Amino acid sequence: MVVHSAAQTAPDKYWVQFTDKNNSPFSIYNPSEYLSEKCIARRVKFSLGFDERDIPVNETYISEVLNVGQCFLHQKSKWFNAITISFIDSALVDVVRALPFVWQVRNAVVVKGDGEIDKLKIERDDLVMKAAAPKICDGSEKYGASFRQIDMLNGHLLHTLDYTGKGVDIAQFDAGWNKTDQLPAFQKLRDEGRIRMTRDFVYHDNVYNLSNHGTFVLSTMAGIIQDSLIGTAPDANYFLFRTEDPQGEFLVEEDNWVAAAELSDSLGVDIINSSLGYSLFDDESMNHTYADMDGNTTRCSIAADIAAEKGILVVNSAGNSGNNPWHFITAPSDGDSVLCVGAVDASEMHANFSSFGPSSDGDIKPDVVTMGRATVFADLDSTITTGNGTSFSSPIMAGMAACLVQAFPEKSNMDVLNAIRSSADKFLTPNDSLGYGIPDLMKAFFLLAGKTSQPKGDFDAVVFPNPCRDHMTVLLLDGKYCETAYEIYDAAGKRVYENSGIFLSGNNGILQLDVALRSLKPGNYTLHLGRAGRHSVIHFQKMN
Repeated sequence: MVVHSAAQTAPDKYWVQFTDKNNSPFSIYNPSEYLSEKCIARRVKFSLGFDERDIPVNETYISEVLNVGQCFLHQKSKWFNAITISFIDSALVDVVRALPFVWQVRNAVVVKGDGEIDKLKIERDDLVMKAAAPKICDGSEKYGASFRQIDMLNGHLLHTLDYTGKGVDIAQFDAGWNKTDQLPAFQKLRDEGRIRMTRDFVYHDNVYNLSNHGTFVLSTMAGIIQDSLIGTAPDANYFLFRTEDPQGEFLVEEDNWVAAAELSDSLGVDIINSSLGYSLFDDESMNHTYADMDGNTTRCSIAADIAAEKGILVVNSAGNSGNNPWHFITAPSDGDSVLCVGAVDASEMHANFSSFGPSSDGDIKPDVVTMGRATVFADLDSTITTGNGTSFSSPIMAGMAACLVQAFPEKSNMDVLNAIRSSADKFLTPNDSLGYGIPDLMKAFFLLAGKTSQPKGDFDAVVFPNPCRDHMTVLLLDGKYCETAYEIYDAAGKRVYENSGIFLSGNNGILQLDVALRSLKPGNYTLHLGRAGRHSVIHFQKMN
């Protein structure tokens, strides 16, 4: 029997872990029986393999536990080989503990707590809604007031290259998506059928109610309000999983998080965004300690690292405890394979509420920071407003990561994570408030591209891919508003193509050389770029 609306009001909850998965009808040699085609393809592509953790929990064991009396099943976890159940009569705990296939029974008491979901600071600002977007004629007008939160990361340049998260699957773990099924900001998302799945792990009900938190968070990734807001991954696919009870903070929600992570893996989801965190609870016996923030202690942190091990890029908010006695990041952002995201303001200064690192075992945390103070998001009245919280900085980063995943499908989740870290402005001098700093998504792009050529000359530019075929992009890193000319010379020094008078204000300093390349035979060439009396030369190769 599965509890529905009473899921969080049952007397006591327990985590029951089994000894084995003996006599399972499933095998690691036939994963198609319990994993999706996309999941299997990813495992094969990146040589991730299959193991016993992938096999579902033994249903016979579950049935025998439920048959001991009045107990109720809440969650299953194949990774931990466990279930979460509640009892009407707590005396049955000893009966379950005595079953021969039960390894351990641990209390998962429902206690009201102090998780991040309660600490999202929403500060509506009518001035932002009325303010005109900066008119600098470089394509930013369509972003309106939301431009700064993507421009800070050079993410708009990825959008200019048509990397907008298309085809990438993002799972959002949250408390609810009130009115997401109605608001104009998500009209395109709905019309294109890109909300691929919803699942309520708390009430087993409709996710489009009870909480606005998920709605606001989703809008920073997927929202579109022309000339006001464009999310960081407006063309991605989304999976909306309620793991958080909006009516309180409960330790058992970590079990919900684990269940959602396992489902995400089974479906082949590419990215998890979790603007959630767990640390202190009202019942002090349930508290995590800072020592627990080592990535290897809390269930959700262990699960987050398992998800990463199985190919998912896990992005988690650092937490909003920077001004509180706790002060530190919260689980599961302490996982060493989790991209923990803190918050800065529009001036790139640390937001004082953003939690501090490092993890208790010394990992740099947060990993990176993005805009989390006065972040623009879609409100329930179909306008935009602003709010504060790492709940916003995390999805901004997750959406940008989706653009990189789209651009480089051959790269693993950890390739993308490491490129993001390495691109950040404090990579060589990290600290406990900003981590590695603010990422530069174009620098991450070049790191992932690998085969890029730097010019010899007076200004910074880069071409990719190199070698190329019928497509090559030239990015002038400081040339948004300049008139540019270019010439192409073959290996013998003969000019074979030229173009001049190109004004780059409308495309953020990006040249597409498709037409020029189609006119060239395979061979070695040099590209000569000129603007404002300065000159640079880049060597490239055209392949068959």
